[in-house]
Amino acid sequence: MTRMGQTVRVGAVKNKGAEMKLVTFMKEGQRERGGMIGALLEGDAILQLQPAAALYLHEVEKEKKPYLSAFQLIPADMGEFLWRGTEAMNLARLTLDFIRKRRQEFADPGRKKRLKGRRGETLIFPLSEISLKPPVPRPGKIIAMGLNFYDHAMEIKAAVPQSPRAFLKVSSSLTGFGDPVPYPRLTSQLDYEVEIAVVIGKKGKDIPQEKAFEYIAGYTIFNDLSCRDLQRKEATERPLYLAKNLDALGPMGPSLVTRDEIADPQALIMELYVNQEPEPRQKSTPGQMIFKIPELVAFWSQMTLEPGDIITSGTPGGVAASRQPDPGPWFLKPGDIVEARIEGLGALRNPIV
Repeated sequence: MTRMGQTVRVGAVKNKGAEMKLVTFMKEGQRERGGMIGALLEGDAILQLQPAAALYLHEVEKEKKPYLSAFQLIPADMGEFLWRGTEAMNLARLTLDFIRKRRQEFADPGRKKRLKGRRGETLIFPLSEISLKPPVPRPGKIIAMGLNFYDHAMEIKAAVPQSPRAFLKVSSSLTGFGDPVPYPRLTSQLDYEVEIAVVIGKKGKDIPQEKAFEYIAGYTIFNDLSCRDLQRKEATERPLYLAKNLDALGPMGPSLVTRDEIADPQALIMELYVNQEPEPRQKSTPGQMIFKIPELVAFWSQMTLEPGDIITSGTPGGVAASRQPDPGPWFLKPGDIVEARIEGLGALRNPIV
């Protein structure tokens, strides 16, 4: 890769190592608009990828200017990282495998030193000392599917659409794992919707279905919180805006699980719980999707898709608005804790305040 007059070479990953789950995180006391790229480690810890990559490049690749090279390929912003492409993803994976091995060495009780970067940086943080932000904090586009699960279409007695339906969500509606969701003053019917978020990893237009997965960086969990009363009103007057885009109505996370970690995204179990109830309010699989993931990528690539763009799956049946005979008790209220779970992608938990 050539950038700003410098050439960075990172070899391809020959053997797939342990799983890679990428995150955007902030340390305690960090400014709100800050953020860094990290990777989940075993034992509820986060690896800060930039200085860790510099350490890897110095010790393994014998790079003369490891920080310059590391920062070129692994910038602080996840969207910029995805634009760097395969070489950046390879460096992240090689770094992660390198640190996992080094971490085992430093776990020896006889060693007093902690694993640090070449400039003395802390490389590994416990989850208790950081906050997780949306994996892609500022996506260019969030294409949110509507009415894309057969079981959801059945519960609302709607005809199966003949082509994908969607609305746009704005990046300012996103919030991360554990972040509180302020109950919107404009609604009394706040609803939940567990969804898979497909994160685009390569620029493309008019992508064939058979090549769709080549353009996907990975997957994360999305909770498309919706103000149902406001949604009904907006739907009769204009496209959906406020009902889907008020602050914090888009919890997303906890991590971006890279595409190669998920053998079949259409087979994952999706569940949504409220307040640790014994039974999920939603439970389905993406196999219920009317338009599957390759179809969505192909259809929406009629407009150019770019790294960091997000396409959501739509939600399965079980939403509060469709509960009978009275949906009222099922809507979310302040004090509720909502947890969206998807097999292989983890759990996304947010309190309503």
